[in-house]
Amino acid sequence: MNSLIRSFRKLMSPCQTESGISAVEVGATMLVFLTALFAVAEMGWFFVHQNTLTSAVREGIRIGTVGATSVDGNGNALSRENSIKQAIQQSASTVMDIDPSDILIFPVDADWTDPDDPAVMAAASAGGAGAFMRVRVNFTHQFFTQLIGGLFGPGDSVVMSSEGTYRNENFILGGGGS
Repeated sequence: MNSLIRSFRKLMSPCQTESGISAVEVGATMLVFLTALFAVAEMGWFFVHQNTLTSAVREGIRIGTVGATSVDGNGNALSRENSIKQAIQQSASTVMDIDPSDILIFPVDADWTDPDDPAVMAAASAGGAGAFMRVRVNFTHQFFTQLIGGLFGPGDSVVMSSEGTYRNENFILGGGGS
């Protein structure tokens, strides 16, 4: 019986040191911790982009509502459509680069829906006085890792969109400036 007890003690002696168990616990805990850390960082970056995009659209709408126009880098006057696009790009420039082709400016129908004709949406027009207009901006957000990006679909990017509808004030075209 004593030999059986001694054999059992020899068998259990490696389990008495917990250094191996601690390493496994640290490894498992670090995996969970790093996953949570990356998830928080990814979602934070995603929401920074979404809030910046929304703020930029609002800034473009402010320019469009009053019929103001801007100038380019050479001092040449821009059209109202390009002034709105420039305001959106400048407002978001500290965080993201928005391609001008991803900025749509188009009139809305009487029932506040988008026009059915793609040509109307493709033709950039800021509308005349009193017109109801919509500005829509699309941006492709790239995730740092596919860990979080995989939750939104295949790949490591997702297209986010922000839009706003406004009514032009009764301005005189060509008279507004900023």
